[in-house]
Amino acid sequence: MESGIKPAVTQLDNRLRRFALRLASLPRGDQARELVGVSDSALGKRLQSVLGCWNGREDTVLLEVASPLDASTTIDEEAAAAREANQLDRPGLTIFTDGSRLENGATSYAVTWKKGMSWKGHKTHMGWGQEAFDAECTALARALQLAATRSHTIGAVTIFTDVQAAIWRMTSDDPEPGQKYALEARRHIAALRAKEPNARIEIRWCPSHQGIEGNEVANKWAKLAADEPDAHGVEWFSTKNPDGSASERKFPLPRSLANVKRGFSEQKRADVKGWARKQLARTGKAEAGPDGS
Repeated sequence: MESGIKPAVTQLDNRLRRFALRLASLPRGDQARELVGVSDSALGKRLQSVLGCWNGREDTVLLEVASPLDASTTIDEEAAAAREANQLDRPGLTIFTDGSRLENGATSYAVTWKKGMSWKGHKTHMGWGQEAFDAECTALARALQLAATRSHTIGAVTIFTDVQAAIWRMTSDDPEPGQKYALEARRHIAALRAKEPNARIEIRWCPSHQGIEGNEVANKWAKLAADEPDAHGVEWFSTKNPDGSASERKFPLPRSLANVKRGFSEQKRADVKGWARKQLARTGKAEAGPDGS
């Protein structure tokens, strides 16, 4: 009897996790989403307990009007993409980005560009509640911010990333994981367009581990930032005061929806393995007989 109950309980727990994640992923203001964490009902409290987001979680919003990405995106065949990334005489500003997640869960990103014979850029730690996908999307948004805040005219900006999923995320403002970075990208592009209406803005894919110097530097720097958070900048979540100013108190980034999904998947695997071990132990005892013979 017990062997049949355990799989059923595990399955119900997994369904509850999926339901909680689905509700948490709904855009802010959705009545069903309010059930998670806001509701005082027993179900609401249980769903919030399942999510376990002590520092808050990533929010999404439903926009009345979709906003297209005012930039070109290109994903070429690997050889052609590598040639483009290795092009040295590209006009304007060329930026390479990368995100990293270590086995201990630490995440970070790097934004790099070449000035003369040396590489410049930013290495930034993001904490432990994010995924590599979040880091890659953040890096693209920060690269666009960098381009928009340059004091001189750049004419063109080309940003290279080795993660196609991050490029696809930038092309859509739908309320899904990573939406906030897609919205940030649009704001930075609008700021750049305000200064340089005719600037050419490109986001391109480049293959990783192909000896592309910019990609190698960005990859190395991202790993450094993940491994040594105290030696580099940290991505913080800043709150707003009633007067609109930023609060001096800084908080860890809210847990991303992608990270919540990973946690649920890992818990599901752990539950299945635990049940399987108990079944093997029980079977072994049954075959040995009650006296162990």
